[in-house]
Amino acid sequence: MNKYLWVALGVLFSAIAQVLLKKAAMYNIKSVLWMAWIFMSVLSYGIAFVFYAITLKYFPISKISPVMTVGVMLCVVIAGVLWGEKLDIFSAVGIGLGIVSIYFIIGIQ
Repeated sequence: MNKYLWVALGVLFSAIAQVLLKKAAMYNIKSVLWMAWIFMSVLSYGIAFVFYAITLKYFPISKISPVMTVGVMLCVVIAGVLWGEKLDIFSAVGIGLGIVSIYFIIGIQ
C-alpha cells in the first residue's frame, strides 16, 4: 500500500474518533448510547494508532508528527458541517496556514 495512504488513513481515523467522542458528549454519561459512541471512538483511536505506527516505518517522526495534526483541522471542518459550529475567517486562515506549513514540513515533491 502507498505510504501516503497510511498517513491519510491515520489522519482520517483520528478525526473520526474525535467526532465520535463529540457525539458521545451529547448523551448522559454511562447511558447505552454514550457507551456505544465511546466504544466506537476508542476503536477509531485504536485504528488510527495502528496506522500511525505503520507510517513511522516510512517517515521520520519529525515529519509525520506535524502531519498528523491535519486531523485537528479536519475536525474543525467536520464540526462545522455536522453541528453547525462556527468556522470564522480566522479559523479558515489558520487551517489554510496549517496545510501550507505541513506541505513545507513533509516536503512533498
